[in-house]
Amino acid sequence: MSPEARERRIEATWAGLPVRGVSVAGRETWFHLPTLHLAFDLGRAPTELVSVPNIFLSHAHLDHGAGLAYWCSQRRFLRLAGGVVRTHPAGVPAWMNLLALHEALEAVRYDARVEAMEPGTRVNLRRDLEVEAFEADHRVPALAFVASEIRNRLRPDLAGHPPEDIRDAAARGEAVSGRVAIPLVAYSGDTGAGIFARAPRSFFAAKVLLLECSFVEERDRERSKAWKHLHVDEIAERADLFENEVVVLTHLTQRTSPGDIRKAIARRLPPRLAARTVPFLPE
Repeated sequence: MSPEARERRIEATWAGLPVRGVSVAGRETWFHLPTLHLAFDLGRAPTELVSVPNIFLSHAHLDHGAGLAYWCSQRRFLRLAGGVVRTHPAGVPAWMNLLALHEALEAVRYDARVEAMEPGTRVNLRRDLEVEAFEADHRVPALAFVASEIRNRLRPDLAGHPPEDIRDAAARGEAVSGRVAIPLVAYSGDTGAGIFARAPRSFFAAKVLLLECSFVEERDRERSKAWKHLHVDEIAERADLFENEVVVLTHLTQRTSPGDIRKAIARRLPPRLAARTVPFLPE
């Protein structure tokens, strides 16, 4: 498969969630979740992402964030108000300096902005959707994310009670329901194996997990450690962690052909995990 074909946009639906994007190691990575109105990373800022108001940027490597200034500029050009890129606090000052340079070059002011998102914090994008960030394990400061649906559910101790009992409890001022987060999609960004100890349970419970896995060949085990990327064997060794309905392996190297990647995944992952694992590759 040609490099151009590998970098072609992919569109799929997993566990009922539409996912669009490109993810090739060292070239470009972005994922658009259209029903959630957000994106993870923005690559070179394809036209599809310009209208997306919430971008969660994992880290500052340019294959993930080169298009940030263009995204801001295009939103202004199209008169799209606001827009927020949330990323690791360590990178925010440099990103702001970069945007200031582009504003000066264009003689304009951007309305979109870059905001720090501390590891361990959450942001509410709407009443029923929040995104949580935690520290990934990469060569530069990096975040991973979990997007969850928020629902209010009846207190477990009230389950099965007659409706009048529940109404009476509410009339007494008692909280009869509680907030429940249902993890929908998790995104690792680029990361080494340290993520497995740092990730919250929601990361492994999300319906869809977009999990970086740059390398699948035995010859690349040391390369993966040196560059803080995951190798498929590191995933196989922790197969019991994954409760996800679908694990999508992203950021796959061009050093290995798509056919060999698929064979390696089927061969090296335990069958119970391999059956739920999909490489993010064009057909």
